[in-house]
Parts: sequence; C-alpha cells; structure tokens
Amino acid sequence: MTFNLNNFLACRVVTGVVILIQVFFVELSAQNNYYVSADIGNDDFNGLTETTPFKTINRGIAAVEPGGTVFVMNGVYQNSGYGTVDPSTNQNMNNPHVVTINKTGEPEAFITLTNLPNHHPKIEFDGRGGILIDENVDYIIIDGFEVEGPSANIDYDMAFADRVYKVQVSEDLNEDGTENTETRYNNSYFSGKGIWGGYDAHKHIIIRNNIVHDTPGSGIRFNDSDYITIEYNTVYNTTWWTSSASSAIVYAETISQDNDNGTDIKMIMRGNVVYNNWNRIPFYTPQLPDNSGSENPLYATAAYNNIVDGQGLYVTRSDPNYNGTFLFENNVCVNNGKNGINFDNSLAASAIYRNNTLYYNGVHEYIQNLSVADGNPAHRGQNVAGIKANKVLNATVVNNIVVTRPIEDAPSYYTNGFAAMQLNEVTGSRTVNNNIFYNGNLPSNSFGEIYPYIECCNIINPDSSIPIFMQVPSFVDGPININQTNFMLMSGSPAINSGDSNNAPASDINGNPRPINDAIFLTSFEEGTDGWTTFASSIELSSNEKKTGNNSLFTSDRNFNYSSPRLFLNNILTPNESYTFHVSIKLADGVSGNAKMIIKNTVDETATYNNLTDEVEVNDQTWTQLSGNYTHTTTDQSFIYIRGPINPAEGKDFFIDDFSLVPLGDSPVDFSTIGESVDIGAYEYQSGGELNILDQNIAVNKVKLFPNPSDRIIYLTNCSDKTEIAIADLSGKHYQIPINKSVNNKISIDISVLQNGVYFLTLLDRQNKNKQNLKFIKY
Repeated sequence: MTFNLNNFLACRVVTGVVILIQVFFVELSAQNNYYVSADIGNDDFNGLTETTPFKTINRGIAAVEPGGTVFVMNGVYQNSGYGTVDPSTNQNMNNPHVVTINKTGEPEAFITLTNLPNHHPKIEFDGRGGILIDENVDYIIIDGFEVEGPSANIDYDMAFADRVYKVQVSEDLNEDGTENTETRYNNSYFSGKGIWGGYDAHKHIIIRNNIVHDTPGSGIRFNDSDYITIEYNTVYNTTWWTSSASSAIVYAETISQDNDNGTDIKMIMRGNVVYNNWNRIPFYTPQLPDNSGSENPLYATAAYNNIVDGQGLYVTRSDPNYNGTFLFENNVCVNNGKNGINFDNSLAASAIYRNNTLYYNGVHEYIQNLSVADGNPAHRGQNVAGIKANKVLNATVVNNIVVTRPIEDAPSYYTNGFAAMQLNEVTGSRTVNNNIFYNGNLPSNSFGEIYPYIECCNIINPDSSIPIFMQVPSFVDGPININQTNFMLMSGSPAINSGDSNNAPASDINGNPRPINDAIFLTSFEEGTDGWTTFASSIELSSNEKKTGNNSLFTSDRNFNYSSPRLFLNNILTPNESYTFHVSIKLADGVSGNAKMIIKNTVDETATYNNLTDEVEVNDQTWTQLSGNYTHTTTDQSFIYIRGPINPAEGKDFFIDDFSLVPLGDSPVDFSTIGESVDIGAYEYQSGGELNILDQNIAVNKVKLFPNPSDRIIYLTNCSDKTEIAIADLSGKHYQIPINKSVNNKISIDISVLQNGVYFLTLLDRQNKNKQNLKFIKY
C-alpha cells in the first residue's frame, strides 16, 4: 500500500460497471467560482480566473456564494503570525486559524473549498488550527488539501511543561473564587486541530480527500453536529502533545439538527487511512463535561497520570437522546495509541462497523516504554487495540479484520493480552459476524467462554502460515512508515470470499466494486431452465454456446414468430413497481436476423404486448445484450419472452444466456462473479494487487470533476476518447444518462435527470490501464 500526496488528492470512491461513451462538450459558465494562489495571487484581484487569483483563501471565502467553489492553487498557506511562537515565554501561543469558513451554503447549494485540478495546496499552522468552519455555517465541502501542524517542533518536555502551566493558570482564581480572566489558559499551539468545526453545531458537512498530519490536537473533529461525512482522508502523527485527551478523527456530543432525530445513517467515517496517532500527555481540564462518563474521581485532574485516549476513529458523548446511526466502513487504522475504532457513551445511538482493516493498534504502552527510556515518567493505562462499543444502543460488527499484537509481545503487566473487540453495555442488539480476529481477546463470560453472538461465521486466529495481507509493517515501537505497507489481500488470504454480502459497502477503499448482487431474479442456466418454459418451441440446456459458465438455453423447433422461451412473472414482480430486464442472445450457426424482448399481459382474456426493446440485429458470431425497462401492473397473467428471427421462423434457432431482472436502471448482473462473496476488510482482493495499485495511480488527479455539487451539468477534463464511464449511487444502483464529449478531451454530463444525492463515477481507460474514481453531489 503506497500512499503519497497525489494519490489522496483524488476521490477513491466508486461502484458499478463501466459503459463506453461517445460524446461532445458544452462550455462551462462558472460565475460563482473563484481562484486562490499563494504564489501569484493578490487579494485586490477579482479572483475569477487562474491568472487573476486572490492571494488568501479567506478572501476567496468572502467572495464565494452558495453553490460556488473556491479553487486553491499550489503554494503554502500559513496563519497570521506564523513562526512567531515562543513556548519558553508563552508568547504568540494562540495564533489564528489559517482559514475560517464564515459563510454558509444552502441545502441545494453547497460551498466547496477544493484544490485546483493537478494542484496540491498545503496549509501550515502553528496556532488554533488549519481550517475552521465557523458557527452557524452548514452545507460545506472541504476537499483536497494537505494540512500540517507544528508537532514536529514539539517534544515531551515542552508539552508537559505546558500542562503544568495550564493547571497553574486554571487554578489562579480571583479572591471571590471566580476565574481570573487575566491568566486564562489560551495556548492553542499545543492543541491546534487540522480541520474542524470549533465547538459549535453544524450540519451537512463533507470532509474528504485531505491529508492531515502533525497536529498537536485532533486531525479532524466535529462537536454538536449532525449529517457529517469524513471520508478518504489520511490522518497521521496527530494528538501527540495535547493535554485535551484527543483522538485522530472525532465526532463528539453529536446532537440532532433540523428536528430530525431518526435512526438513519447520518454520521459517516469512510475510507480513511489513520495511523501513528496517540497521546503523550495526561488529560487535564478544569471542568469536565456533564456526560464525560468517567467514574474516576481523579480523571482529568492535576494529579491524573494515566492516558486513556488516542483513538484512531472516535465517537463520544452523543446527546443521550440522539437516535442516529454512525457508519464506519472501509477504514484502515494502523498503529494508533488506543482502539482503532471506538464508539462510546452514546446511549440511544447505533453503530455499524463494516469492512474495516485494523492492525496493531493499542501501541500506547510501547510509546510509553520509549518515553520512560528517555527519562520521562510513565503514563500507563490501556490494553485495548481493536473495535469498541461502550454505553450504546446497537452495535453491528461485520466483515472487519482486527489484528492485534500477539500476547507474548504484550507488556508483562498485561496478563491477558490485548482486546480485539469490546462490546460493553450495549443495551440493544449485538451482531458480530464474518470478521477475522487474530491474536486479540474477544468478549467472554466469567468462565472465559466467548459469547454466542460471536460464533456466526467469524474466523478467529486463522492459520498463521497463510498471510492475510500483501505486506505488513516492520514494526518498531514507535511511528511506522505507511509507505512500506500494503494492506491489500494476499492471494489465498482467509479474508477472500469470506464476507457477508448483505452487510457490505458497494465498493472497497480503492473504489473496486464488491460482488454484491441485488438482482430480483437471475439465471445463467447452469443447473436447469430455472422457470423458463416453452412457448410454441422446444428448449433445452446446451453447452455448445455460453456467454459465461458452462451452459446456455437453446431454443429450436420454431414455427411461429413468437416461438421462444418464456418466463412467467406474476410471482416475481410487484404491481406498480418498475424494473429493468437484461438478457444475452446468440443465433445458431448460419442464422441471421433480429430479436427483441416482449412482455405479454392478459387481463380478462384480453392480451396486450409491451415491447421492452426495439428490433435489435443479432448474429451467430457474438453475444448481443438486450436491455429494457418495464412497470408492472396487476394482470391475470404476465410473462416475458425473447422473440428470435422471423419471416419465416423455421430453422432460425438461437441461444439465450445470463438473464437478470434488476431494479429500474441497474446494470446487468456480472455472472463471472456469481458465487463470490465480498471479502473481509477494507480491500477487495485484486489479482496482482501491487500492479493494480500502480495502474490506478497513473491516472490519479489526471481527470477533474467540476462543479461539485451541481444541479444540472458536471464537467470532466483530460478524458481520453478511450474512457469508459460508470455512474452509480450510494446503494450501488447504476444509471445511464446523456454524456457529451469533444475532440479536446472535455466531457459534459447532464445530471438533471438524477434525484438529489451522492453519486460515484468510475473512469476507466483499458488501453492505457488507467483508472480513477470520483464522487459528485446532485442537488
């Protein structure tokens, strides 16, 4: 698994199959888009073109309106006063954020802050943080930045001295016992965050495709918010030096917004790579939140010496009445201080953990060993490493890989090793199936017996002689180099085809589709006719021709134009629902002609015919796919038949294969994957995985999608005429919509026919082995 800046500045989400498109281009009108360049910009420019950009991102934010985009060009963007910090004298320890987004988008008009195509802007801060979304600001997208904090310039002595100072000024009260505002602690240098929402409520925020690292506090964090998506970010080396008990990516104190307190998935952490995040300094705060959940009277006091935070992905202290569901999927969490994923103290909320890869988390004690060796006091206190749910309603743990350090590597005072999973005080349902747990402990009763809810389809301590991953880290007891790892699945891995397809994302972390089959009815005629019967003809299985598998259905003895195979639909279709039918046809040797799909309905002995397709020319050399849509009505009798060549019909035999009936607009089932299950973990197995990564990386950032979000037209730049394009929604449903292209490799796509929501694009150039995955929002 090789990570670099270019790879992560392009969205990697996608699902679906590809379609070859021939198109022409329509020019873009971008009156509400602005450009920013730290190198050539000037805040007195108009900011409307790449040659007249603003200099500061905040100037671009001031100009943009809802529905618009601020494109940020190459350069380094720093906060005011950057470099003037002096921890020895506590001077300039509260420098402002580099970027403050103080303008809100609207429900159908997000404001987007993103990198210009092929540009890699970097934000550096040494104060409160990198990007702040200000209070009362909603409907925002932040996409494609590197954000770096000052942690590389901080050490243990500096950070612990700051904690001592924090205690001192917090306890410095006026004579009447009130806070002395003259000595209020305000050293945000030791707690600055990468991208966050302050401590104010927000809704409908998307943080994606960013690299956040070396922030003293959290990398990405939202409090008091709802409908937040944090996806496809890389977060590392964060939370080392804060005394605020932080974690890498955090949702804290989540509360419903817009009077919407349903149970739907509203808070999402998806496809993030999170590693080397831990706490070095014990927690201290003068005032604990009311719902802290701790029963330790010393917790967060000046005398507190333990460290119990430093998670990879963390949800905590949700409003006790918040009913929403938190989704953790396709994340990779490696070498974090405490758990890879922790869902805590959210009494009415639920969590779904699916297809995550967690490896050797719970590194805190090893970091403390190094710190003690340097002459620092030990701050012990944790032996957890995997997935945790504590004081919540429901927990669903499916298709995850959790690998902890073996018990023999645990410190001597950990007699029971590391916890791979903890489900404590889950008052509703626990579902744990199709996971791989290796080395770590699982929930058990007082007799040491694993609880029954973990028995279904899980793989516990698989054969160690069969590798799970392509390349695991060579661990030192400290930070790892993620570029020397590859958590894609090795050929023969026990994770391959071992997942639960009913509880899986439509694609993996790299955008490879998972073999999820939501067809209503399908057959490839491998074992029988599967309900197909004769209609004035003879039918039989044949191995002479087949599109996939070993057999097809052969139709002969045709005397009439309707002589064909047929499938009765009354027990398959639901009245007033719409469907798409797909089937492949090939003629017998020497036969030529046309074919079509027809549905015959009979009501009160009156027959009507619905032509699902026009007459399509077919032949005896290749398989031709027929596809058509149909809305079912209540009938006495309905059946579909595939009418072959006529005029006359005698002797014009044909084969059909790979029939699939799917929800309206869905692509045909890929019968080459039938029988496969989804894989466990964040990655679907790819034959020749390392080469596959290389091929995908060639195209990363080559193609750019804009504007995003859009209500009508989206544009793609730098697409070759060999590009195949797939469009799908979050559920994996596929769409075929008008796409136009010009000779100068610019594509326009009319998305006005789509419902409002999130959609995925796959761009595939088979000739050059290039692949790119993008996401867009229709509003």
